[in-house]
Amino acid sequence: MNLSNPSKTSYEVTLSQEAWAGLETIANQFNVSVSELFERIGSGLLAIVDPDDVEDLEDYLNLQAVIEAESENQGRTPSEPVKQGLRL
Repeated sequence: MNLSNPSKTSYEVTLSQEAWAGLETIANQFNVSVSELFERIGSGLLAIVDPDDVEDLEDYLNLQAVIEAESENQGRTPSEPVKQGLRL
């Protein structure tokens, strides 16, 4: 996906070397430039999750997996034991 737009404006940010290196690492993981990384974040195509919220996100995803499994099994798998096992 290329978010190139001829109406882009140049901005300047001041970052520590450590922060810039971290941004470059993240951009490389997505195979994009740092500029494209900012574009994706700013346009809502890429979300930033606070590390303190990761456990809540994992719980949510586990619950979604339980719901999906129930629908695939047409209710044959009781969800309560699974939810208890996941501490939900």
